[in-house]
Amino acid sequence: MINRPESGKGFVTIIQEESIAERIGKPGNGVLSEDTERYVEMSGYRIQVFVGNNQRVSKNEAYSKESEIKSIFPELSTYVAFSAPFWKLKVGDFQTYQTAQQTLLKLRSKFPSYGREMSVIKDKVRIKVQ
Repeated sequence: MINRPESGKGFVTIIQEESIAERIGKPGNGVLSEDTERYVEMSGYRIQVFVGNNQRVSKNEAYSKESEIKSIFPELSTYVAFSAPFWKLKVGDFQTYQTAQQTLLKLRSKFPSYGREMSVIKDKVRIKVQ
């Protein structure tokens, strides 16, 4: 239902059966839970910030960079993982390449020393469900 005719703006009312509303967002319908967070896992994009294969140094460097990023961008999810022989740090859960690219530019401006090592990659992402 549109209350006022205004180009590009308006209101939409969705009328549906309660049984449909109850099924959306429930675990078992593709929705996963972790602590109090509920999310859907899907294909998307992340920013790969760091990859290193020096066993003694790379783990500490990945966690150090994670800490630096979290201090400036606490809203971004970070993922440190070991996949032999590499330690990797990935950041974010983006549905579109464009939003990942915009965040990459912000990260590069705040962390110029990380340089060209950062890039947008395809990955499984977690999208929060209300």
